[in-house]
Amino acid sequence: MFAKIIGLLALCLPHVHGGDTSTALIERAGPNLKTFLSEPGRKWCPGTQVFFPGQKNYASLTTQRWSIYEAPSYLAAIKPACVADVQKVVKLCAELNIPFLPTGGGHGISTSFGKLKNGLSLDLGAFKQVEVDKAAKTATIGGAATFGDVFDPLYAAGFEIPTGSCTCVGFLGGTLGGGVGRYQGIHGLIIDNLLSLQMVTAAGNLITVSATENAELFWGMRGAGFNYGVVVNATYKVHPLTNGGEVQVVDLIFTREQNETFFKTLASFQGTLPPELALLTYVAWNATYNGTVAILDVSYPGPKDKFLQLVKPFTDLKPAYTEFQTLPWNRFLRQLGFQLNDLVCIKEQQHSMYSVGTKNLSSPDYIGTFAKYDELFADYPDTRLSSFEIQVFSNQAVMAVPHDSTAYPWRDIEAHVTMQMSFTGSPTSPGAVTANKVAQELRTAFSKTSGYDQLEVYVSYAHGDEDPAAWYGKDNLPRLIELKKKWDPKDIFRYANPLPSNYP
Repeated sequence: MFAKIIGLLALCLPHVHGGDTSTALIERAGPNLKTFLSEPGRKWCPGTQVFFPGQKNYASLTTQRWSIYEAPSYLAAIKPACVADVQKVVKLCAELNIPFLPTGGGHGISTSFGKLKNGLSLDLGAFKQVEVDKAAKTATIGGAATFGDVFDPLYAAGFEIPTGSCTCVGFLGGTLGGGVGRYQGIHGLIIDNLLSLQMVTAAGNLITVSATENAELFWGMRGAGFNYGVVVNATYKVHPLTNGGEVQVVDLIFTREQNETFFKTLASFQGTLPPELALLTYVAWNATYNGTVAILDVSYPGPKDKFLQLVKPFTDLKPAYTEFQTLPWNRFLRQLGFQLNDLVCIKEQQHSMYSVGTKNLSSPDYIGTFAKYDELFADYPDTRLSSFEIQVFSNQAVMAVPHDSTAYPWRDIEAHVTMQMSFTGSPTSPGAVTANKVAQELRTAFSKTSGYDQLEVYVSYAHGDEDPAAWYGKDNLPRLIELKKKWDPKDIFRYANPLPSNYP
C-alpha cells in the first residue's frame, strides 16, 4: 500500500533533480490522490489529511506563513495525525527527492525558505500539545505549539519558561536557533532549558536526543537544529513563577523631537541591566502623532517600587505617553507594547528582515536610523508598517552557560537590532526596493560599530543572504558540518539558513 502512495505522489510532486512537474498535472492527479488516501486501507493514521492549494478551506485548514515575502511555494500539504506518518513523509521525500519543509508556527523569516519551489508542506499542526509534569518540573511541548499556547497551562501549574517576544511564533522553531527573549536574564536562552527532543531523522527514524542520548547531535540541535530533522516534541525544565507570576510593565512613546535624548538614555543601560529587566524599543509610524515615534516597552517581574526606580531615567524624559500596568505572566506578552502583539502576528504579510547582534548600545546609530526611517515613511507611505527594533535583554544567565556546551555562538550579545521592512504593495515597488536598500545599509553600519570583528546574527532573525559564519560561528561550522554528513547526508533539510557542505 505504501508503495502505491509513493507512486502516486511521484506523479503529483516535483523531483529536485529532474525538472518540475507542472501545476496542471498536479491539478489533474490531485483528486485521484485524495480519493486513494481516503480508502480505509491507506495505512495512514486516522486524522491524517492531504490538502492542495486552491481547494476549499485550504488556508484555514493548513498552517499559513507569517511572511509571504520570498516565501516557499507548495503543490500539496500533508498534515500527519501521528508521528508514524511524519516518518513516512520524510522517508517518501528522501526517496523521491521531493523538496519539503516541516512547518510548525509558520513564522520563519529567512529568504532561504523561498528557495523551495513547488514542494510539499509537512504541516505539524496536529502536534500542539502542552503537557506539564508538576512533580518533575518539566513541560513537553508539541512541534506546532506556539509561545502563546504555552502560557496558560504553565501558569495554571505555577510555572514559567523563557519564550520569544511574540505569542504567534512556534515554540520549537523558536527553540532550535537558540531562543532569545525577555526572561533570558533569569533562565537563560530557551535552549538552556531544553532537556530532550523527539526527532524524526532524514532516514525516517524516530530518535531521542538529549545530553545522554545522541549527545553530539544534542549539541548541534541547540543553535542549528533546523538542519538535522523534524522535531515532533521537546521536553523542557520549567521554573516556579518569578515574583509570584506578577510582571510590572510600562509602555512609553517618544516623539520625533524626543528621540535623541531617549536613545542616549537607552544606551546608558549598556552592561547594567539586572537579570529581570527587559527593554524593547520600536521605531515605527504612528497615526496618532502623524509621524515617526520611538515606543519603549519595559517588563520586570519584580516589586513595583524597584521597577519605578529602574525606569525613572526614561520617565524623567517626560514621554508623550506613558502607561503602567501590573500583569500576570500568562498575559503580559499579549498586553504590553500597546497590544502590538496582535498586529505583529497578522499572517500573510510582506516582511523583509535584516538583523545584527551588537555588544555596544550605540546612540548615534539609533538616532541616525530613526532619521532614515522618518525619511522612508515620508517618501513611501506603503512602507509605514515597517519598524526598527532594539531588543536589550540581560544576558547574565545566558553567559553563565559554558560557551561550548551548545552550538549557539553569540552568548555575549547585548542587543539585537532588527530592521523589519514591511510593505503593502509589490516587493518590486519603489517603496519596497528602497526599504530593502535602507535595511542593507543599516545592517552594514551596525556591523561596523557592533563591537565585534565580524557580522553576528541570531539565526532566527537572519535575512538569509549572510555568510553561514554569521549565523553559526566560524569555529562551530566544521563540527556542525560533520554532524550534517552523519545525520542528513542527502541534505533534505536545506531550506532554513542551511549549513554549507564545507567551510571555508
